[in-house]
Amino acid sequence: MSTFSEVLTEYIKARHVKVAPMTKYCGIDRSTMYKLISGKRNPPSKDIFEKMAQFMHLTPAETQRFEEAWEVTVIGPEVYYKRKSVENFIRHFPSHSSVSPDEFIFSSKLIQNNQESDCTVLTSLQSVNYFIHKMFLAEASRSSGKISLFLQPDHEFVFHLLSTLAPSDTLEVQHILCLNSEDTFTEQHELVNLKYLDAIFPIYMSGLNYTLWYYYDNIPSHYQNMNIFPCMILTSDAALMCTADGQSGIFYRNSDVIHMLQEMYNTYLEQCSQLFLPTAFLPDNFSNVFNTIFEVSEEAPTFALQPEVCITPFISEKILKQAFNYDIPHSEEIIKQAALAFRGNMKRLTDSQTYVYFTADGLLQFAASGRTAEIPEVFYHKFTVEHRIEMLHGVAESCRKGSYRILQKPLNHLPSNLHLCIRGNVGTLIFQKYNGEVMLFTIQEYGLLETFLDYLQNMLESSFYTSEEAAAYVESIIYQLENGELS
Repeated sequence: MSTFSEVLTEYIKARHVKVAPMTKYCGIDRSTMYKLISGKRNPPSKDIFEKMAQFMHLTPAETQRFEEAWEVTVIGPEVYYKRKSVENFIRHFPSHSSVSPDEFIFSSKLIQNNQESDCTVLTSLQSVNYFIHKMFLAEASRSSGKISLFLQPDHEFVFHLLSTLAPSDTLEVQHILCLNSEDTFTEQHELVNLKYLDAIFPIYMSGLNYTLWYYYDNIPSHYQNMNIFPCMILTSDAALMCTADGQSGIFYRNSDVIHMLQEMYNTYLEQCSQLFLPTAFLPDNFSNVFNTIFEVSEEAPTFALQPEVCITPFISEKILKQAFNYDIPHSEEIIKQAALAFRGNMKRLTDSQTYVYFTADGLLQFAASGRTAEIPEVFYHKFTVEHRIEMLHGVAESCRKGSYRILQKPLNHLPSNLHLCIRGNVGTLIFQKYNGEVMLFTIQEYGLLETFLDYLQNMLESSFYTSEEAAAYVESIIYQLENGELS
């Protein structure tokens, strides 16, 4: 039996459903219905599936489970859970590690017994966490401190502590992460590589100088089999080796040991690649930003997912000159490159090579405020009502053509901080740190890029308003602007 037929059979039995009336209600023949129930036939069309759910009078929770069983069977469990993992990552971006405050409380006995030793045996999760806490705070208090990590983001304590550090000076954090070369899932059907990405993003948000490196291996083999101490943490004057579960380890203060381990770590770094190439979205970096975002083959399709509507294709040269902030450095060169880039975006739209997914809330926010988070405020002044009306007419036309799509559930309330764009083989994430700095991350690892692209290319039609509904909504906002109902 298939997953769909198993759930269907369960509901038929639990609700004492008569098959013959349901067959008639769904408009299919008796033989087909029994083949669906037994799993001898592929799941029905979405229309038939919905009629089945209606006939059985399923609760919302049962309907959700029934729909999941239908999708899992139609597209396969691996593809379904992979796309569901992307959806969850997007919906909860950025996420924060959940660590109990009790994990930061260490007994005085533990502290007294372990303060001075150059080599300390650690025999509990609490003792391991205590020394990690001690190492991180000491390094954060140094001038130009440095922390080197060789472990997985399963250590929630480590990543929560890092994301809450407030260094007295600059603090560099290097992290080597192992990725699975093939898609693997947790017992909760989460894509492991995305689960790790979800765990480390709070560190990026916190403003630390954090660099993530990766290599490929079999994670369970490397970290969960009989490997004594596969995890390592290094600072200027201390080292800690521990098991994958953090239940035991060794803490070192001997300078020769620390030097040897640091040399090993540097050797490992040479064999790794950076997961993201970060660029600060600032006037001084405008060339790097523009080269990353816009200089892609015009034949390459573009997929963008963001809370607000993408307005850059509709920023005419006239609007650009009127709204641009000429007080920033390199203003003349920036405005030239921006004009070229925005014209390139319009050409992609004209050639039907661009697909932008955004929310109704984000569209309304732009219309009301004259501001868009896709462009840092330092580059421009608030768009006038006339500017907004002109650009929204272009948005409405793109909605009619299907290039611009307004999101419905489950992504109708996207996090305000997520901007995901894939142009050909170039993928970028744009987000704002807690200190207000806007960052552009170029995705360097192809598997991650392919995972996001697969999701964006295969979103269900039910995830969007129809082209007519979307265009009508934009026109209603234009009407409100024209009549002074939105400031």
